[in-house]
Amino acid sequence: MSTSIQSFLGNQYKTYLVLFLCALIIGIKLGTLIPLLSLILESRGYSNTQIGLNVVAQPLAVILFVRITPLIIHKIGLARSIVIAQIFTILLYFTFPIFESLTAWFFIRFLIGFAGALAWNAFDTWMLSMADDSNRGKIVTIYNTVFVIGFAIGPMVISLTGIEGWLPFIVISSLSFLAVIPLITINVEDPVLPEKKSLPVFAAIIAAPTIFGAALLCGLDDVMFVSFFPIFMIKNNFSQDLALQYVTITLVGGVMWQPIIGVLLDKLNKRLLMNVAVLITFICPIIFAFFLDNYYVMAVSCFMWGGAASGIFAISLTMLGERYNASQVAGATAILVMIFECGSLIGPLIGGRVMDIIGPMGFIYTITTFTFIFLLISIYRTIKR
Repeated sequence: MSTSIQSFLGNQYKTYLVLFLCALIIGIKLGTLIPLLSLILESRGYSNTQIGLNVVAQPLAVILFVRITPLIIHKIGLARSIVIAQIFTILLYFTFPIFESLTAWFFIRFLIGFAGALAWNAFDTWMLSMADDSNRGKIVTIYNTVFVIGFAIGPMVISLTGIEGWLPFIVISSLSFLAVIPLITINVEDPVLPEKKSLPVFAAIIAAPTIFGAALLCGLDDVMFVSFFPIFMIKNNFSQDLALQYVTITLVGGVMWQPIIGVLLDKLNKRLLMNVAVLITFICPIIFAFFLDNYYVMAVSCFMWGGAASGIFAISLTMLGERYNASQVAGATAILVMIFECGSLIGPLIGGRVMDIIGPMGFIYTITTFTFIFLLISIYRTIKR
């Protein structure tokens, strides 16, 4: 068994397996936390604009501290960065039931955002520094798959714990603790990164607008979806459980598509794959909105939507790994995380406000508008190159 795994993943398969396990657990945690907090705030009578303003605390922290996380990673190492970030978030999760004001939650989420950025930057840097041109697409898609599997399990955790009291936060904290156990107890190879080379943020974005534009779209789509899709469904007279069921179907689509995307990434033109994935991400929410009375059409469109949206991030991460060398990859992934979180900030702010003005369909209008804009940019860049 171990021989076949080694032949598939390479000589560093044990390290990959540990990182995949950690990504799975962290995916479950985030897939639980983000919709949980939105549902709690919605149940307390806060407007979509207020919920959106609260959601942006985490991406705001990432944007402000993006230049610091690579310095920490190079100073203390990849494994220690992940462990410290997770322990820090464990303590913060227990503060949600204690401090219930909207302002307190904003500051708690801001601190969680910084810790999350450190862990995410460390994970992506670790993964890309080990992979090479022969297996990068495969490794990235496996990594993305296990994370999306975890994210898909998140809404089911809420169905079991409910949204009241301490229980959901105890479960989330326990998941954070489980994520660090393999890194502490299993002997994994923590690569020594070469001396960090600075990478100017704006110059990098201008040089690779497709890679970083895809990250912006993914951040907007992901956080808008998990924050406001359940509210969109509830406002359209669906039950909370059914709303979470559609979230799960979307995330399962993200899981099921990953093996196909992984194969195609190592064989076909990545820009063409990007255009197809963005086109599907644009079309599916429109189909979904027109067939709210048809369970099967809604389920299929959610499945396709989730697969295409998760594919966009896998494609952009693979393209980034090809473009930057080991000394620049921590800085490049930090910029990718920053741009992703810019999307996470823009989406809830604009989407929540649009939903308050024109109703729940503002959710669909916001996502499709931004997706269409990036589709034009991606097609233009493909033709130009």
